[in-house]
Amino acid sequence: MKNTLLLIVTGLVCIQLQAQSKQISGIISDENGLPLPGVNVVIKTTTTGAQTNFDGEYSIQANVGDVLVFTYIGYLTAERTVETQNTISFSMQPDKETLEEVVVTGLSLKRSRLYGAKSGVHDASSKIAIRGSSSVSETSSTSSYTPQSGQLTAGEINDLEKWEQWKKTLKDKKAKEIQKAWGFYLENKILVKVKNQMGQPANNVNVTLLDVENNKIMQARTDIKGEATIFKDLHNICHQDYYTVQIRQNGKVLGKKLTNTHHTVEFVLNEAVQPSGLDVMLTIDATGSMGDELSYLKSELKNIISRVNTSIEQKRVALTFYRDHGDEYVVKDFDFNTDINKVKETLSLQYASGGGDFEEAVELALKVSMQKSWNSQAQAKLLFLLLDAPPHYTQENVETIKAQIKIAQEKGIKIIPIVASGANKDLEFLMRFFSVSTNGTYVFLTDDSGIGNPHLKPSTDTFKVEKLNDLIVRLIEKYTVVNS
Repeated sequence: MKNTLLLIVTGLVCIQLQAQSKQISGIISDENGLPLPGVNVVIKTTTTGAQTNFDGEYSIQANVGDVLVFTYIGYLTAERTVETQNTISFSMQPDKETLEEVVVTGLSLKRSRLYGAKSGVHDASSKIAIRGSSSVSETSSTSSYTPQSGQLTAGEINDLEKWEQWKKTLKDKKAKEIQKAWGFYLENKILVKVKNQMGQPANNVNVTLLDVENNKIMQARTDIKGEATIFKDLHNICHQDYYTVQIRQNGKVLGKKLTNTHHTVEFVLNEAVQPSGLDVMLTIDATGSMGDELSYLKSELKNIISRVNTSIEQKRVALTFYRDHGDEYVVKDFDFNTDINKVKETLSLQYASGGGDFEEAVELALKVSMQKSWNSQAQAKLLFLLLDAPPHYTQENVETIKAQIKIAQEKGIKIIPIVASGANKDLEFLMRFFSVSTNGTYVFLTDDSGIGNPHLKPSTDTFKVEKLNDLIVRLIEKYTVVNS
């Protein structure tokens, strides 16, 4: 009897140990001891996983007895069993069979099937040479061909600065379709200007627009010029006799009532704390259809983040890559980092693949991007969204998109889309709604470079063609340097 009880107790203890959950963390490096960012870590036979960050670090909740599977392109898959240890760190070994150059082809048939639009097919294929490499630099990336920066051409439409033209654009039949489908209206704006007693612009001040019943319509933050544009009709067409605009800083609240005819309001603060620093998020579509331009875009982006104004006290860059459901990954993200070289190394390792239909997981990429460690006190927070296709149109995605736009507005994050080849009018107008609603601007690649597949001509009167890298650096300086 005693032996039986002992066996039962021993068995229960073993079961308890097996079910014991713990936080496992570690650092994954290459064969030379250098950290590997973007290593996939998955609990075997489950969908639970994590990824290493810029420093090769990961953290995952696992049970004793679980097997962790580590995978990384160009390296042998490794497995480690969770036992009594809380740390699992090791160096991955290169896969000898992939050291020779391999050509990866991404073929994506894109069908426009949104909102009853006439179906069209855009055939975009790409060939990207991938090398297994443990050390990546500006001249040695995952692609065997690293183009020089300064080749892609682009234009910009700042609809907030071309407001009358924007209102004409909204009369376009396709714009109205997108407006109705996604619930963005953005026709009635109020420009809020905030200064201190010395007449200097007050940056990062919280601005709130309330309706006649004191319900919040929209919240935003002033930019480097002390300005924020808010909208009476952000997601609803409404007409009221008056509105209230409030500003908040350092626990103080100032408010002014405006009639429906007012479009500008100014505030003066007794004191205004001037934030410092710059956060830049690069959210990038990495599906196969981006293959015709992704290697060029990587060169441009590396050039851009190297040139960001050196007078800025602190600059941080984050990366989010996305594809679609059923692909190798849906979203792969790397939080903000001050080590620009590490950011460029991680960028170099990315390649285009997957996709298949026209729409991609844009809404999830935005959701992940908004959840990163944005600096609430930064003088500028910019999200550059590089893509060639819209999100899947479902009511759930509409609500997800609206929620992410709201977060961007409240945090003061300007969304700046950069639209690549293969885009259609659905994408153009949706991205212009993104940029207008977050006080950003709209950027699009053009055919002038001769690179990539044909590019969509935007609905506007005029625009200036620039080198993409120069245009983006100009925008970054515009939003971070007063009177630039």
